Amino acid sequence: MTVDVQLRRPIVASHESRTKTERSRPIKSQIIDYLEAHGASKVSDISNAISCSRDCVRYHLAALETASIVRSDISPETRGRFTPFYALAPQRG
Repeated sequence: MTVDVQLRRPIVASHESRTKTERSRPIKSQIIDYLEAHGASKVSDISNAISCSRDCVRYHLAALETASIVRSDISPETRGRFTPFYALAPQRG
């Protein structure tokens, strides 16, 4: 006699609801909120926190950087082998 058992990892309700809430918010606002709360961060830290791919986070960070909302400690031309940290740009005025 064989028994089919499906093992499932326990789901934490708060994590599940947090993920659904975050998915309904635009990625750029999630990135801005993350940087407000945590300060300068790497792409990998941001992508892990908001459950989004690194390429997607890079794309949105580039748009935010072009709009002067976010800044990097390394200029885009010299990033090559270095890991940039992104932070919110100081507000003007």
